[in-house]
Amino acid sequence: MSFSTFIGLFLGVAIVLVAMSMGSSILIFINIPGLMIVIGGTIAATMIRYSYHEAMHAVAMSFRILMPSNDIKDKNELIDLTEDLLRTSRSKGFLALENMEINHEFYRRGIRMMVDGYSKDLIRQTLLEENKLLVERAETSAGVFASIGGAAPAFGMIGTLVGLIQMLSNLSDPASIGPAMAVAMLTTLYGAMIANLFALPMADKITTWGQEESLRQLMIVDALEAISQGQNPNIMRDMLSPYLETKPLVDEA
Repeated sequence: MSFSTFIGLFLGVAIVLVAMSMGSSILIFINIPGLMIVIGGTIAATMIRYSYHEAMHAVAMSFRILMPSNDIKDKNELIDLTEDLLRTSRSKGFLALENMEINHEFYRRGIRMMVDGYSKDLIRQTLLEENKLLVERAETSAGVFASIGGAAPAFGMIGTLVGLIQMLSNLSDPASIGPAMAVAMLTTLYGAMIANLFALPMADKITTWGQEESLRQLMIVDALEAISQGQNPNIMRDMLSPYLETKPLVDEA
């Protein structure tokens, strides 16, 4: 998990919890019927919009993004790695690359295909298809969390209406007004918290991660082509340098 993500999540939850606990018990903010309406309704609406497989893949992608990874993120490091691989392949041949340490899964896969004797055109085509699939999955996963971010406040409002109807239908019973009002107010709170502290930030984070990872993969594809052609390291660096300045956008045919 990145430092900014951890700090943002911690501060957001902590500030809300501290505000809740000031002047009253935090337990009064726990309402099971309200949680059932918001969480259950949000899950139902999301499953209607997306398949079970797409929803589970979105969850898996969120864990992939938040959990620490050994993959190289810095593109300058990838260029330095490419130079090492290029010099080794030029002096010892492609088979020597098999024993080199490559801290990037996508890069390792490309090098393994090269060592196994795949043609450079087939390697490029295969990796570009994988890159395209990554972009599509990231877009779908971001859509899942955006859907959650839109559904949660909506069901919070539905819960508010349910609570108000219950309250208005039992005005003659003062004991029922409090619980009904709690459902009415807390469901709105639950929906807003789920959307703004979790779902919508995660949708944005997946979108950003997908663009950045796609750009790294496209750079690796060009790096592998440079290695397969045995290019001069200086030419390779000049060829890959635009990736250091390009915004992460994908437009590959």
